[in-house]
Amino acid sequence: MKKIMSFRYLIIFLVLSLLVGCKKEDSKPTNPSGTEESAIPRGNVPTPDWQVSSDYDYSSSMTVIAQVDLTMSYPALTPNDWQIDTTDLLAAFAGSECIGVTKPVDNLFYLYITSPSQDNEDISLRYYSVRLRNVFQADTRFSFVNGARLGSVSDPLKPLFESME
Repeated sequence: MKKIMSFRYLIIFLVLSLLVGCKKEDSKPTNPSGTEESAIPRGNVPTPDWQVSSDYDYSSSMTVIAQVDLTMSYPALTPNDWQIDTTDLLAAFAGSECIGVTKPVDNLFYLYITSPSQDNEDISLRYYSVRLRNVFQADTRFSFVNGARLGSVSDPLKPLFESME
């Protein structure tokens, strides 16, 4: 009788072990909305040499106060993967022409933008992360308006970025 009881306990233990041990694992994590999270956008891009031409007439300009948060675009990023570095760069471009570049100060970017060579040209923002060694492009563009300011210290512009690599 003891052998039968021991055998039953062994069978129950083995069945439970199989049920618990065979839980299917998802190959890709999902976020709460059920969509796939983007992969961590690491690259192999050296620090860009973004420079504003010295030929500009600085009588026309605008400013942008921006905050970069890649976790809004890449939820898989953690503080171990990415955070603002004092040598990161945020630049403004009119087409392929760099018309402003800056580094962060207290996690904010104070970007002074010079007038593009053509009136009413769309401006795009690019961000370089030293830690991820990658360049990101903002998903939104804006028009150059002389004297305008986008964002403030208390309410900075918070564009979403996508990897350009």
